[in-house]
Amino acid sequence: MSLKQAYRPLPFIVCIVFGAILGLFSETPLAVLCLLVATGLFVFLGMEMAIFLLLICLPFSFRYIIPQLLEIQTPTEPLLGMLCAVYLLKKTWDYVLGKQQNRPIFPFLLPLCLFIFVTFLSAISTPDLFGTLKGAIRYTTYIMFSLVVYDLVWTHQDLKRLFISSFPSAAIAVIWTIIVLIINIDEWQWTSAFWSSPFTNYSVYGAFTAIFFLICLSRLLFDNQQYDRVMWVGWTICFGSGLIMCFSRGVWLSVIVAVGFMLLQLGRGVTHKKLLFIGAVCIVLLVCLSLPGVYGSVVERISTTVDLNYASNQARIMRWTQAITMFLDSPILGKGYGAFAMLYEEDVSLVGSYVAQYQLGAHSEYLQVMAELGIIGLMVWIWLNFAFLRYGLRAFKRIEDGFFRAIIVGLMAAEISLMVHFIVNNLLNGDAIGVPFWGIFGLLPAVVQIAEREKQK
Repeated sequence: MSLKQAYRPLPFIVCIVFGAILGLFSETPLAVLCLLVATGLFVFLGMEMAIFLLLICLPFSFRYIIPQLLEIQTPTEPLLGMLCAVYLLKKTWDYVLGKQQNRPIFPFLLPLCLFIFVTFLSAISTPDLFGTLKGAIRYTTYIMFSLVVYDLVWTHQDLKRLFISSFPSAAIAVIWTIIVLIINIDEWQWTSAFWSSPFTNYSVYGAFTAIFFLICLSRLLFDNQQYDRVMWVGWTICFGSGLIMCFSRGVWLSVIVAVGFMLLQLGRGVTHKKLLFIGAVCIVLLVCLSLPGVYGSVVERISTTVDLNYASNQARIMRWTQAITMFLDSPILGKGYGAFAMLYEEDVSLVGSYVAQYQLGAHSEYLQVMAELGIIGLMVWIWLNFAFLRYGLRAFKRIEDGFFRAIIVGLMAAEISLMVHFIVNNLLNGDAIGVPFWGIFGLLPAVVQIAEREKQK
């Protein structure tokens, strides 16, 4: 048996060990230490397998509270942390030995490093130095996932493995959530309807589902080559049905913008695809809105968008105002990463006696970056997103292969949907959105380089 074959049972062994340790020592730090040691050993033996296991577990990770009130998403964050740690060790070792890079430098390396630097630099004005540094390290781990993906996804076969590890797992989570929402249809528009599902609320669920839906839709619209279209139509219907069950206004807006971007990229000569897609969407919407009680709920939900007396809107406006106030108090470097949750106090008149158990956000990723990292952090954040979109559009224009064009547009559309959604929500603190968002930053240039190498062959 080869060494590569010996790696195959490792994920199952590691998962069994994790479960036993967490069950026996859940009240002591020993469980976490054993978890990190075992994870580090597993990642060191096979970083590629660790990425695949990470994506498989992503929708099903659970929040584990470590003593001293520290939180960790298990097993996603231990895997992610060890991936980045081993990656840095290997890169450092290669540099010491003088080994040359096998591929071009990561195209977003400069803005990425600047964003990490500004995140730590914001600790100068934080009200809690330990809290900011701890949060900055955690956030940097998520950001570095883009570098890991870029370095390890090298061939067409790697893309297939990435698909096999992420799409079935995501589909199971979405179907599970659809069933839970149907059972709790009376609470469809409330977070309580998600208590028995893999997702915490409809914003996370909708944003996660939109990523996979847009990639599937892009494959159907842009790839005219021979492939299993029945299977891809099935994936599209699965994730599309999940989006229909989502009750988030931010998700609706983000998907509309992302789909509009995709239709613009179709160009001339494919009008029939546009008409076919728009017609199918209209038919699905008419059928859904004709169901008893659905039309009234959707219209009411849309009408609350401009209703300033609506409790959700009031809470969002208060958080936006607080973020702007924090920015004006410290406009250059902000109040420090994670400071919004430390300084903001919820209005009792809106939430009653409820006190948020986990970190509060500004309900806007852009305003939160502005408040916590200042104008410098906001400018670097915008630069990073702009560099991603410019790189993708340039690559799309010069690559002719239908498969790679579909993947490029799908990844860009998925990221655009998140960028639009971030206007009214902040979701990067959680692994379900943070891992895909930063992973796509590394996957897009990896796909482009695979396409260019295959074209040369």
